[in-house]
Amino acid sequence: MGFKNSKTFSMSHLLVPFVLLGIFLFVPSLRDWHLLMVIALSSLWAFYLIRKAAQLPAANGRFRKKQSILILLVDFSLMALILLLPNWNDLLGPSWLVLPFVLIYSSELGIRQALYISGCALTALVLFLFTTVSAPPLFDLFITLLSMVSFIYLIGRRTSSLQELAYQDPLTGLPNRSMFIEQLTFSLDAVQNKDRQLGLLFLDLDQFKYVNDTMGHSMGDQLLAQVAERIRTALPHDALLARMGGDEFTILLPEFLHTDRAVEIADTILDVMRPSFPLGHQEVFVTISIGISIFPVDGKDPETLMKNADTAMYRAKELGRNNYQFYSPVIDTMSSHRLKLEAMLRHALDRNEFVMLYQPRLNPLTGDMVSVEALVRWQHPEYGLLPPSEFIALAEETGLIVPLGEQVLRLTCRQRRAWMEKGLDQFQVSVNLSARQFRQTDLPETIASILREWKLSSDWLELEITETAAMHDVHFATLMMRVLKEMDLKIAIDDFGTGYSSLSYLRKFPIDVIKIDRSFIKGIENEPDDAAIVHAIIAMAQTLKLNVTAEGVETAEQYEYLKKLGCNQVQGYYIGKPMTPDELEAWMTRNSIADYA
Repeated sequence: MGFKNSKTFSMSHLLVPFVLLGIFLFVPSLRDWHLLMVIALSSLWAFYLIRKAAQLPAANGRFRKKQSILILLVDFSLMALILLLPNWNDLLGPSWLVLPFVLIYSSELGIRQALYISGCALTALVLFLFTTVSAPPLFDLFITLLSMVSFIYLIGRRTSSLQELAYQDPLTGLPNRSMFIEQLTFSLDAVQNKDRQLGLLFLDLDQFKYVNDTMGHSMGDQLLAQVAERIRTALPHDALLARMGGDEFTILLPEFLHTDRAVEIADTILDVMRPSFPLGHQEVFVTISIGISIFPVDGKDPETLMKNADTAMYRAKELGRNNYQFYSPVIDTMSSHRLKLEAMLRHALDRNEFVMLYQPRLNPLTGDMVSVEALVRWQHPEYGLLPPSEFIALAEETGLIVPLGEQVLRLTCRQRRAWMEKGLDQFQVSVNLSARQFRQTDLPETIASILREWKLSSDWLELEITETAAMHDVHFATLMMRVLKEMDLKIAIDDFGTGYSSLSYLRKFPIDVIKIDRSFIKGIENEPDDAAIVHAIIAMAQTLKLNVTAEGVETAEQYEYLKKLGCNQVQGYYIGKPMTPDELEAWMTRNSIADYA
């Protein structure tokens, strides 16, 4: 049970001795040592509470449960002394003197604790009146009771609402970040001088953004509530689960001897997340990544423990997600590098540090260059030319992939315009779309705007979409592809064979090209299974009247085999590596049709 502000609650206890002092000064008949003793005791108690509140580590610290019970008992004892010790006269009945306590508790603790102190006060008051007064003042008792109810309802209800807002997450009903940090602080104080450990688990959903983007925020909220309830019911009674915000949760494991307990809890959470979550008329599967930090080896204060658990969680995501990782200094170094790279990535967009390379694609039957694939590289001022594997995943995680993809389209269109002005207009340019970029509903407008900016028609541009991205949401992918096709853009399915598409879906997608993944091309010379798969894909594409591009062609034998099968286009280091525009132009000059025909 927590207070709005422990210092305010403690200082408000001075109200009791002040009221009693006023009675002592202005009511001569009550000036005796009994009342002075009660004033002294209530003053000492108030100053003790003020001193304890000043020692709390947080400004809005919370008294622990045992402390709140002790305070309640002492306050009840003070009420009993106030009623029993002074020699009250008929002109000044003591019934209303319980109201300062009710006011304090209503204002600072809320309805529940105000009811506790009111019950104590009424019990003491009724016993006093009916044992010491021959004719109890029922009207005074009624007015006192009515005042108590008013304090509890009007003041206590508002305080309880404020406490819920301050310490409770409204969506899941779990403790929020503020309450978790305070509880973590108290738990750390409790284990400081013990030979015990304390565990902190940082949890983050892996596919939550996709649910929000595709199913809406209301469904995302339902998913969060279901996840919170499923995890909460799987935890032991002494573990504290809190929602930190968004799709992030934390778990506090107080006072254990071995880190095996943290491992057991993490395994339990991964297990309970395996079944699907019903959302509307659909089932959704989500996984969770967990980072773990342990007191005292990974930190001795809340900020350090939370930071290190967060770092370990990101490491779990980097290692494939749906797992847990303990914090280590090595991970911290990697995380620092990641943060540095993320900051540089944001600046790179503003500083135009991204450059485009172009890899040619040939028609093996004629030897003509029919297309080039635009491939982005980061011309890093410190690390040199970085391949996509160094920054694309980070751009996806941070959302920077969308502005990066737009910049790639703009750079490619600018280069295409430059080639057209040189008379090099006999080939298409192919641009890769990331999964997140493909899900942007304003993608068609963005492409149309860039084409208008460089005065280009859309028939020369081909968009490559990975098979996995297309199959993630077939309905959305089909609608988006239709819109893009209506703009006369060519659409290719990239990395074909690595996902889980079927012939029925290929028939639905308005696509032009299938690009066979390089992993199959690599084995066509020595692996009969790979050769059979490539043969089947080409035959299927020809049946569906689709063009086929083979990626990763590195030898003359692979080239001749694909040519024999009737593959429409080939791409790979045997044809040409990714090149700068000047290098590509020089390559086009050096290589004639006879070289490949």
